[in-house]
Amino acid sequence: MTEEFMILLLAGGAGYLIGSISFARLIFAWKRPGEEPPRIRTVSTDGEVTITSHAVGATNVMMGLGRKWGLTTMSLDLLKSFIPMALLKVAYPEMPYHLLLGLFVLIGHLWPIWHGFRGGGGNSSALGMILAASPLGFLVTQVSGMLIGMRFPVFTFLAGVAMTIPWFMMTKGVLSYETGFAVAMTVLYLLGQLPETMQFLRYKKAGYSFDTKHVVNMMKHVSRRKHMENEAGRKGSL
Repeated sequence: MTEEFMILLLAGGAGYLIGSISFARLIFAWKRPGEEPPRIRTVSTDGEVTITSHAVGATNVMMGLGRKWGLTTMSLDLLKSFIPMALLKVAYPEMPYHLLLGLFVLIGHLWPIWHGFRGGGGNSSALGMILAASPLGFLVTQVSGMLIGMRFPVFTFLAGVAMTIPWFMMTKGVLSYETGFAVAMTVLYLLGQLPETMQFLRYKKAGYSFDTKHVVNMMKHVSRRKHMENEAGRKGSL
């Protein structure tokens, strides 16, 4: 067994185990022992059907504990892909080991072995991966994603991930490791959203419609309410 194969094997295994750490569940269990994080539910415009997200991540924590803990979870999920990728990139700058590790972090985040293969949505982990692979690319792709999101809000995160494909094709080459990484990351991200996508398409086919801005508006409302509750609690303890 060659050294290169051993490093690839270790990078993949370590990446998956790191990705399987659910900071959302850990933080929620610490702050609310015995309780489950609230699920994201999108109700049809007529109120008859509901799409329930299987994912447990920063958004769920923000809904249940407020903006501070939601952003903390988001940061930890970003760092759990960024830090190991950056370290491996520094250790082996000429080899694509860090790219493989990042992909397995995302796989672990989406389908964690510790939680019955039911993980988060992958948004923050994907951001950490892009930042580690190309800091400039991170800036370009996320600005592009936000611009697309201004017209199609539901595609904001997906666009930010998918834009890595043309970015690496232009900067590294069509057949580069980085382009392969971008394609694989986008496919994995899409697979992670598949349960909700299938629900959405099934209900759309049945004639139901949904407000694509619902979740964003709900997050803002819940975050403000949790902040007010926390402020009231602090004043009451004085």
